[in-house]
Amino acid sequence: MANAMTAVAIFVKTPGLSPVKTRLAATVGKQAAEAFHLQAAHTVAATLSQLSPAAQGYFAVAETEALNHPHWQALPCIPQGACGLGERLARVYQHLRQRHASVMFVGADSPQMTLATLSAGLAWLAGSSQPRLVYGPCTDGGFWLVGGNCAIDERIWTDVSYSRADTGSQLLKRINHLGEIKHLPLLGDVDEATDLPGLQQALRELPEASPEQRQLLDFLASLPFPSPQSW
Repeated sequence: MANAMTAVAIFVKTPGLSPVKTRLAATVGKQAAEAFHLQAAHTVAATLSQLSPAAQGYFAVAETEALNHPHWQALPCIPQGACGLGERLARVYQHLRQRHASVMFVGADSPQMTLATLSAGLAWLAGSSQPRLVYGPCTDGGFWLVGGNCAIDERIWTDVSYSRADTGSQLLKRINHLGEIKHLPLLGDVDEATDLPGLQQALRELPEASPEQRQLLDFLASLPFPSPQSW
């Protein structure tokens, strides 16, 4: 029988085993980009830890050999598996739906997400026995959060073209018929150095930033990225 808690999975890659934030690394350097990925992911994990007992956080780890890696000890780990992103999303969603009544995916590079927003998504999914979904759009046309309390066929995930300006609209079109959808606030994510100032501003504007979010803001101020005029 599925656990009544919602599973919330953060998709991560392990520095040294996979390329991490390559577009960001092209400007700030490989070491700084990897450090950002780790710090942002652990900022999100700290937010998820505050959702208990309504939710259980997970790291969905890209590399099977890294499931016990020291970087990923703050949350239980599950493997993403191989193949493309659509197949990996489908696999993790199906796996967690076997354990939990509902599942949400959140982006490791949108660490400005708040406890209040995540709690609203959890309450929506748990508030009805009817099929429901939750969706958080991203400023680049993708999504920083998606989830549901119902089955989502693998083809829905795999028919989407990822890393495009219309990725989010493609996914919404495919899940629209599955149930009622709650839309969460628009957030930015970080793919390139030009995304960093927006994240800094979002973190500064949080009404109640967590200690981890404040630490991330300090880290961002120390990054060796050049001025916007040189981007």
